[in-house]
Amino acid sequence: MPIVRFRLNGGDAQASAMIAALHELDHVDRVEEVADQMHDRDDTSSQGLPSDQVADFHNIEAHATNNKSAGDLRDVVETAARDLSAAVEFVDRF
Repeated sequence: MPIVRFRLNGGDAQASAMIAALHELDHVDRVEEVADQMHDRDDTSSQGLPSDQVADFHNIEAHATNNKSAGDLRDVVETAARDLSAAVEFVDRF
C-alpha cells in the first residue's frame, strides 16, 4: 500500500480541512497527522514582530490503495492546498 507523506505549511484549521478532504476519498485507506511542530526562527528578535511569526508545519501521511491512487491523492492534496491558501511539500520521510 503506497504511503503519501507531505508537510503542510498552514494553521490548524487548514490542516484539519485537508485531513477531512482526504478522508472523503474512496481510494484512501487512512489519513493521519503524525507530527505537529512549530518552528521558531533563530535569526529574529523576540519582539513578536510579524517577521518573527512562522506558520505551523503539519506532517500528514495518507495510505492509498494502489500506485495510481497515490498519484491521484497527490493531485487532490495540491488542489486542496491551493484552495486552503496553504503550502505543501511532498517528502519521502519525516
